[in-house]
Amino acid sequence: MIRRNLPSATHVMQTLDPILAATDFSEDAGHAVRRAARLAARHAARLELVHVVDRAALDAVRAWARSPVDLAERLVDDARRLLGECAASLGSAAAPRVAVGDVQEEILSSGAGAGLLVLGAHGVNPLRDAIVGTTAARLVGRCRTPVLVVRRPPEADYRNALVAVDFLSGSEHLLGLAARIAPDARLSALHAYEVPFESMLHRAGVEQREIDRHRAEAFQRAFEEIRKLSKAASGDAERFLPIVERGDVARLCLEHAQALGADLIVIGKRQRPALEALALGSNTRHLLANAKADVLVLPLV
Repeated sequence: MIRRNLPSATHVMQTLDPILAATDFSEDAGHAVRRAARLAARHAARLELVHVVDRAALDAVRAWARSPVDLAERLVDDARRLLGECAASLGSAAAPRVAVGDVQEEILSSGAGAGLLVLGAHGVNPLRDAIVGTTAARLVGRCRTPVLVVRRPPEADYRNALVAVDFLSGSEHLLGLAARIAPDARLSALHAYEVPFESMLHRAGVEQREIDRHRAEAFQRAFEEIRKLSKAASGDAERFLPIVERGDVARLCLEHAQALGADLIVIGKRQRPALEALALGSNTRHLLANAKADVLVLPLV
């Protein structure tokens, strides 16, 4: 479906302040913290670090280890020390905070007022991740803040970003966020399309050349729509290289990201009914599980 009414503004802005990085002190979380620091410095944003000590785990420690009696408190103090050292190592101002509670709930609460939440792709327990899904994927499914899931060491600013667009309401915000977070990058916008009722047209006896005409029209409309979105998002209709192809969006994202050498994939997460609030769309989940690039997920209405 092609959305015709774009905002009249020529430039969609997305604030990144403050940037919150959650860490469990794993290697992937270290990548996320350093990426967050780089983004905060680039965009003059405040940087906040949070580490959550799981309350259930602390209660188990208290029940299991009777001596020293303050072992749980010592573990929390050690987490504060480690987070302070992490903040000091960044070479820029960062506000560290250690919370005690449910890991997901505390991160969601901390991130509610952030402009961007930054997470590592995997935590300290890869076996548990493989069985029940990563903390990052579960948080993306619930979070209403843009979430950047970091997979790579942040050796430089983003240089090549791929944005997946469906042309529904809010698509211009995806392009706007990509242009904001990767201002010097090569930017591409991918639209995966299908000819409506194509299989039914075949069965109904519609000639192949007529179906091909429908495909060509869908292809051309998508190119024109990307130009409009690019204009609305960045002020420049040519800022995003259009990529239009038939097929599954997750598969095409992975293929084109690899072909382009993309270091960032930007996708939207459509709001779901209340009963599905904990679920994550299959395309988003597939990208989070299989992308080699960092993945930025923006909640959309």
